[in-house]
Amino acid sequence: MARTRDDLWRDFPKTATEFEERFATEEDCRVYWIEARWGGEPACARCGSKRVWTIRDGTTFECAECDHQTSLTSGTVLEKTRKRLKMWFRAAFEISTRRTGISAKDLQRIMGFGSYETAWTWLHKLRASMVRKEREPLRPFVQVDEALIGGKGGPNKELVLVATEAGGRVRLAHAANNDEATLKRFADGQIAPDAEVTTDGLASFNERSLGERPHEPKVQTKAERREKDALQGCHWTISLLKRWLLGTHAGAVRRKHLQAYLDEFAFRHNRRKTNGVARIAARVIEGLIASEPLPGRMLVEATIACRWFDLAQPEPSR
Repeated sequence: MARTRDDLWRDFPKTATEFEERFATEEDCRVYWIEARWGGEPACARCGSKRVWTIRDGTTFECAECDHQTSLTSGTVLEKTRKRLKMWFRAAFEISTRRTGISAKDLQRIMGFGSYETAWTWLHKLRASMVRKEREPLRPFVQVDEALIGGKGGPNKELVLVATEAGGRVRLAHAANNDEATLKRFADGQIAPDAEVTTDGLASFNERSLGERPHEPKVQTKAERREKDALQGCHWTISLLKRWLLGTHAGAVRRKHLQAYLDEFAFRHNRRKTNGVARIAARVIEGLIASEPLPGRMLVEATIACRWFDLAQPEPSR
């Protein structure tokens, strides 16, 4: 009987030692990948038949019905990878279980990559797998705010929209501006229609941007914020984000890739209370399977800034 996603989660290693024991060989990783992708029964990508046999040292399946060959990684983020699954599992563990993540330079050293570019590409593929398409919107009490991060001086900083549940999950989006249309797309995509929303006094937070959601704008002085900050969740999140970008990545995050780093931060932050830190890697591996192929060239040439809002902005000169 095929195991479900929840079965895999419950059975996933909780500690680094257990992780290393469970995925000690390439075959261990291959078995888990097959269970996570096909429920333990590989299927043909063309006709869906499960009458397949393995070829090429177990990395490819040939269909008995249509002769089509399906590789372990075809149709996933890892399509056409030349590296072993064991290395990808290790990289997923490194980026997901460290509280501060990992830089491309550190990953290059740990994994023994010959170039910085390889480590950088791997990390971006892993970040792309951290966004679940079916994730639930924020509720029931949500704070929304915006902040400027990165760069030196106002013109060089980037606008980030942040929404936080009370003591729960966060969403972060790189935006070109904070007008009503942008805030509406952010709210409609990330906040439940029945959520109660608290914001500051920004005029763009209104019925046109927040819809029929109950809305309480809070305009506070510094003294009032020290006493009881109405947007404490947002302010803490932004503070932690800035420290992480500066500490782990030395502030060297390019404008068009900022959203990927925001996604990584939110992914780990939202799983900070996970029982068994190594289990976070299971979600990354699931994402590697569920996400579409992401060639390195696409990362460099097709990535745009503020992509949540379909706004392609030119890369500013530094």
